[in-house]
Amino acid sequence: MKKKSPKLVAVLAAVLTLANVFSLTGCGRTENASAQTNQEVQSDNLVTEQGATSVRTDAEVQDDADTARTQTDEQGAGTGGMMRAYSDKEKERMAELQESYQKETAKPEKMIQEVDSADDVTEGTLCYIVSTGEYYLPDRELTDEELLEIIDCNFRISLNTNQKTQAEYEAEDRAKRAELEEKVKAAGGISEEKAVEIAQKAMETDLGKKAKELKLCINTYGWSSDLRVADWNEIKEKDKGALAYSVGFNNVKEGMEIEDWLNYVCVVNAVDGSILEAYTIQGLGDNTTYYEH
Repeated sequence: MKKKSPKLVAVLAAVLTLANVFSLTGCGRTENASAQTNQEVQSDNLVTEQGATSVRTDAEVQDDADTARTQTDEQGAGTGGMMRAYSDKEKERMAELQESYQKETAKPEKMIQEVDSADDVTEGTLCYIVSTGEYYLPDRELTDEELLEIIDCNFRISLNTNQKTQAEYEAEDRAKRAELEEKVKAAGGISEEKAVEIAQKAMETDLGKKAKELKLCINTYGWSSDLRVADWNEIKEKDKGALAYSVGFNNVKEGMEIEDWLNYVCVVNAVDGSILEAYTIQGLGDNTTYYEH
């Protein structure tokens, strides 16, 4: 076995959402009371016996981060009045912190302060002006914390401005799934049931008796896996582009301490049934273990 520092992966995002770590209200908020619900259904919903959890893929997070970077650059150009442009040094630090934020190795300690209008701005204090969608930047060098608060706020804004209805997301999800299933069928691939069977056996091999404590995750559509194209960073180059079933198991129960959460993921090649990747995530992701197959 070998251990790696985890990147943002679907199962970890699901666990974080279950713990209400992802709160998308506040910065970038809209008057639509269903805004948070619409944001959350942008991702596949994994359902255990304890409740529903939502996930976001690396590609979706990257898209939102790119949008956020564009918004940051636009703010940096300056808007006149009480707003100012970022200094060259701030731009350099912003770029570095943006990369760390995307990798989840840096995050702000709190959300940015919001005010309703420019009249409510406190001189010398960074804030987001809701009515105009602008930032008030103090007339001094911003701290790393303040830059991270802006990056985080931009990310939340990008989620708010790319909303679709739940029905639209569900229709897209089903259409994408049907398209991939047709490709698997045309390639003479394996069924989802077979993939789950392969993943179950792999988990029993990797975890031993511990495997009995984990249960299969079923999403809101009744699917036992996430059928997708293997294109994330941890996948070996030779396997990139392969159709794959990502099968997840966990032991999460209501009232359980977060550090005791254990998720096991097995990614199975949808055509030949080989195992592309298998790993566990303990707690909120501080301990991720990859298994060789």
